[in-house]
Amino acid sequence: MSIKKKTEEELNGPIKIQNHAPTTRRDFLAKGFIAGTAWALAPTMLELLLGRSPNSLAAHAQSAMACGGLPALNTNIPVIIFDLSGGCNIAGSNVIVGNSGGQMDLLAPGDYMSLGLPPDMTPDKANQVNSELGLKFHSDSGFLRGIQAQTDATTRAKTDGGIFCTSSADDTGNNPHNPMYWLAKAGASGDLAHIAGSRNSTSGGRSVAPRASINPTKQPVSLNSPNDALALVSAGTLSQITSDAKVQKILKSVERMSQNQLQRFDNLTLPDQIKELVKCGYLQTQDLVGRYAANEIDPAQDPLVTQAFGALNNGDKRKTATIAKMVLDGHIGAGTIEKGGYDYHTGDRSRGEQRDFEAGELIGQVLQLAKLKQKDVIVYVFTDGGVSARATIDNTAAGRGKYIWGGDSGQRSASMMLVYREAGRATLRTGKRQIGGYKPGGSVDNFAATTSNSVINLNKAFVANYLALHGDEAKLADIVGDNPFGASLDQYLFFNKIR
Repeated sequence: MSIKKKTEEELNGPIKIQNHAPTTRRDFLAKGFIAGTAWALAPTMLELLLGRSPNSLAAHAQSAMACGGLPALNTNIPVIIFDLSGGCNIAGSNVIVGNSGGQMDLLAPGDYMSLGLPPDMTPDKANQVNSELGLKFHSDSGFLRGIQAQTDATTRAKTDGGIFCTSSADDTGNNPHNPMYWLAKAGASGDLAHIAGSRNSTSGGRSVAPRASINPTKQPVSLNSPNDALALVSAGTLSQITSDAKVQKILKSVERMSQNQLQRFDNLTLPDQIKELVKCGYLQTQDLVGRYAANEIDPAQDPLVTQAFGALNNGDKRKTATIAKMVLDGHIGAGTIEKGGYDYHTGDRSRGEQRDFEAGELIGQVLQLAKLKQKDVIVYVFTDGGVSARATIDNTAAGRGKYIWGGDSGQRSASMMLVYREAGRATLRTGKRQIGGYKPGGSVDNFAATTSNSVINLNKAFVANYLALHGDEAKLADIVGDNPFGASLDQYLFFNKIR
């Protein structure tokens, strides 16, 4: 029996598809033009091109770059989220809380005991409240001291914030705290990915996203270090930055490419892919090459990152600097940074003070980087549950003369947001920086607000505040599915529009 040898064209030429040219991802996957495993790890340029539907092509075409020009970066306010896992203190010892009338509608002095404050440090006493950031902090707050250590006075003068008094489940990742999918739906998007997180999870952090918000097509990319940022532009995400007419032209050429040629192209870095397409006439500018060159993407090579963060010599600084740069530079719309170690009811006060100071430093470095880059930024901080104190003083230097943390207490939880505005501090909408309130005994008043006993509604309230900063609060129901605040929505918004 004779076996017919394959010709050179049959071995290395394009694989024929019966009845039609390859047009779908299934066609190209079946013929070996793209690899299935690569899709699960990082979408390649051609996979992203092939994944576009006619509807998404039409929608994208409206915002695509003009011929020869650069694509517009995200114009929405960047969002950096800190997920402090373990259930730390936010209310009282860090951010001042009061009754439902607001931060300075103070509780009785003894009610602050369970929030970690001894009698000589309660907010009714002189010099115990600091208003430098607009939002009122305890003057010896670990968060505040960390922020002050990493920011200058100009940055702090352009920052304000608000606190949400909301109870949440203790020390668990099941709290639906993370709003990133809803933020992406509301317009938080970058030219390389919609959202990012430091943890390889559906939410990008430890706490989950509301189930109704999750969109599998917008899952966060994982960023923990400068190398992860560089990997985004070596994965070939060119379809995010070019127009749809060019996409169709490129796809037609794919039909004539051999598997070896296609693999060689797909293995190139994004700048090298752009150079190839410029040479072939598919793109008419090489400005894109500069935008996505390693020295432009790498946080370690950004002098402003170095100025704000110093040496990236530990994991927390590396992941925070990486996500902050990618979000502030418009490559990512919103990013979550998970930081562990906040289940700190360890029978002392010193460990909690150190952890709070560390979180404050990272928050401050993000604010300072925004100032250096002349960008607005929203910083959102949440934790899974809370902590209560015992009436025993830690008189060590690190304990700072405060009550020790004794145990978990989700009824003493809270979340906070800060807004840095380059043009000047945002203006208050209703004159208050507190939503909900605490009650006698030092726990959340679960009936003070729609958000008081619902993490889902807390999440929606934060999204409403994000929208309001853009003047889009009327779109809340379209983004999150409903408006649980009804005609009282204004009472859940801290600031007026800033852009």
